[in-house]
Amino acid sequence: MKKNNAIPPVLRGKAVLTFLTGAGVGMVAIIVYAVSKDRIILTLGGILFLWCILKGWILWRNISAGHYECVTGVCTLVTQPPFRRYKKVHLTLEDGNETILLLGMQTKIKPDTWYRFYFRSGSAPRLGNDYLDAALSTNVFLGFEELTAE
Repeated sequence: MKKNNAIPPVLRGKAVLTFLTGAGVGMVAIIVYAVSKDRIILTLGGILFLWCILKGWILWRNISAGHYECVTGVCTLVTQPPFRRYKKVHLTLEDGNETILLLGMQTKIKPDTWYRFYFRSGSAPRLGNDYLDAALSTNVFLGFEELTAE
């Protein structure tokens, strides 16, 4: 695992999307309040707005400080265990070692393709149980990018 000094576009996009989500929720809450005078929607929208801004700020601060880890390698196999909400991605790293990543179902990974995965530093400990490892690593995965040639 290695760190890069420049902020990758994938991580920059995640932080910006978090800020934009907060702004969108805040705008919708204000519009709904202006139309219906519903203070509950305004309060809940304000809480979500503040939460998204705080989460985006923390994410941006951590990313710009380099508090993330990169894993680069070629995907050799993608499997989905039955009745699970994650995929097992078998990855051969640049140094030849193999590792298994547990990623959410929404990630579109193709075998025989180079990828770079980004994780928060100090990721969740491995317990040996796939289900518990996937549950504990929920907020650790930041994003991935497909590499053209390595």
